Amino acid sequence: MVQITANESASDAAVLSDRPQGKSALAFAIGFGVAALLTATATIALLLGEGLAGEANTAIGGMLFASIAISAVLTGIFAHRMLRIAKAWRSAASGARLHLRFVTLFALAALAPAIIVAAFLGFTFSQGVDRWFSQRVESTIENAADVGRAYVDLASGGLSSEVEAMGVDLNAARQGLVDEPQRYLAFLNAQTERRALSAAYVVDSAGRVLARSEMPGAGPYRPPSRNAYVTANANQVSVRFDEPTNSVRALYRLNAYQDAYLLVARPVAPGLVSQLRAFDESVEDYRNARQQQGALRGLFGLAYLSTALLVLLAAGWVGLNSATRVAEPIGRLVGAARRVESGDLKARVSVGEERDEIDALATAFNRMTAQLDTQRRDLVAAQEDAEDRRQFIETVLAGVSAGVVGLDHNGRISAANRSAVQLLGVENLVGRRLIDVAPEFAELLNRASPMGETPAMRVDLMREGGSLNLSVRMSPEADGGLVLTFDDMTKLISAQRQEAWKDVARRIAHEIKNPLTPIQLSAERLRRKYADEITSDQDTFLKCTDTILRQVADIGRMVDEFSSFARMPTPRMAFADMSEIARQTVFGQRLAFSDLRIEVEGVDKPIGLVSDERLISQALLNLIKNAAESVQARRARDGEPKDGFVLLRLRDLDFGVQFEVIDNGLGFPEKDRHRLIEPYVTTRTKGSGLGLAIVARIVEDHGGLIELDDAPGQSPGAIVRFVLPKRADDTFEAAAEHGAGAA
Repeated sequence: MVQITANESASDAAVLSDRPQGKSALAFAIGFGVAALLTATATIALLLGEGLAGEANTAIGGMLFASIAISAVLTGIFAHRMLRIAKAWRSAASGARLHLRFVTLFALAALAPAIIVAAFLGFTFSQGVDRWFSQRVESTIENAADVGRAYVDLASGGLSSEVEAMGVDLNAARQGLVDEPQRYLAFLNAQTERRALSAAYVVDSAGRVLARSEMPGAGPYRPPSRNAYVTANANQVSVRFDEPTNSVRALYRLNAYQDAYLLVARPVAPGLVSQLRAFDESVEDYRNARQQQGALRGLFGLAYLSTALLVLLAAGWVGLNSATRVAEPIGRLVGAARRVESGDLKARVSVGEERDEIDALATAFNRMTAQLDTQRRDLVAAQEDAEDRRQFIETVLAGVSAGVVGLDHNGRISAANRSAVQLLGVENLVGRRLIDVAPEFAELLNRASPMGETPAMRVDLMREGGSLNLSVRMSPEADGGLVLTFDDMTKLISAQRQEAWKDVARRIAHEIKNPLTPIQLSAERLRRKYADEITSDQDTFLKCTDTILRQVADIGRMVDEFSSFARMPTPRMAFADMSEIARQTVFGQRLAFSDLRIEVEGVDKPIGLVSDERLISQALLNLIKNAAESVQARRARDGEPKDGFVLLRLRDLDFGVQFEVIDNGLGFPEKDRHRLIEPYVTTRTKGSGLGLAIVARIVEDHGGLIELDDAPGQSPGAIVRFVLPKRADDTFEAAAEHGAGAA
């Protein structure tokens, strides 16, 4: 006997663990024994005739139904095991086909005699019922009943005819019961004496006595039974024996009366009543049994069904267990061999106590799998080491911010990390030519193959919404391919531009601001001194001096902006109310742009923030001014919008304060929008391009983020959004405590 070890697969275990052991087998054995005992007891009771008594039918039926119910549970257990075998066969589990074939053969071999026995039992039960209720038996019983009735009539001295004759006389004397009750009683006494009766009564349907005649020794009056009334109402004489008084009683309906019956009693020989009653009860039992013939047939049918189920279950269970004992060891060995075929060399088959050919085969199988497992373990260890190295390299490449792309000798991408996919903006890079994905690399790839790593080279990628500045290095591979490593230098280049512009701004402010003051003073002095002396072309003189002064003022303002950008002050952080700053800024701009609707939202309650109040006010002022000028520019170009507006919205968030400036002006361009925060980058014909750069610098100094986007909804325009982070003491309570401590 062989058994698979714990390493076998779940599908094989579904069949191979199907032993006739455990709780299910014990439950089947106990249930089968109880059901067989109940069926045997009920069947014996039926064969002994206990079922002819109506009282026993309920008990016998209960036992048979209980047996059938238990058999149904046993059928469920049997079906569950069969379904497990069928399920394993459908899933092609090892040994399932052989197991199912053995189960079928054993079950058929066991079911054939079981069906024959069940059919024989059904025929026997049917013949037994038919024999009890055959025409011959029924005729014999009815003839015996007729003889009994004749004997009763003889023993009662022809009581039925006497009662009918007496009833005719009483019907004729009907009026006397009401008009002359004394004469009626005398007439009733005479009838009783003349007909040798012990008592005679005229009663109604409720058993009340209307008139009576009792002879000595008649005994107490007892009302008739309901069955006697039923017989009398059918215009028949109801004759019943009264065992306590050793008499026979007859009841007859008096039709001439409205509600009256004649009840008479006549004594008989002692002991005769009990014998006649026993005979009458036997006849009545047979008649009841004949009326219950259908119920008895049902009981016999239940007994047959219960017996047949038990026989079939026993045969099927024996066949299933026998098939399992034969097919299980072979199936286990086949399952282990299939697992080895699929690559599981740890499969083993344990050898049982009995030594046979299958055990020898299992031993050889175990030696073979052990040798194969040892050899494969060495190969797997080497492969795992190489795989660990590969995964480590992939993990490192996936975590770096630089893009890494491997190219074969044809320029097709053989590998790419996540950063390369994000920077190039194309999914599924592997297998495609880099020059097709990013044509900007064409000039770089058309160069001669490098002998070693190249210095950083710049490649500008043009994508929707702007451009990316990449720093690219190339390294050769042994198979003729290349490895490209590139970093996003866009922000770094932007920062370098800002630093360069700051230096330029400082130089311009220094070189230009010095001669501006003498030029302005000289122009003003010329105007004051020679304005009245020049008479030939005074208007031209005045216009020229005005132009000089106006241009000098414009150059001065530009120099001030250069100075402001190049020499941004260090923020002086202190607690401030952002709502108040927003209200003051909007109020001032409403006066400057009276033809526009400038609104503010979210300032209904104080919003505390540690910041530089002057710089925040300057940033909001620049944004509102730019937005208002954009609305005016759109109105000058298109005549729209007639209802120009600028909205400043504040939001008090958990992590910071959000500022939004929304307008319905010209909006931002799609291309290179992010460069608008760089110095001297502007979309307007007039302007220095420092407004958004100064705002971005202020937001950056406060640790915030700035974003340029289109106006919400379908309407044209722009929105500038920036968020300044809060600190732990950005509350009015903390500010109040701080002020109190300082005081």
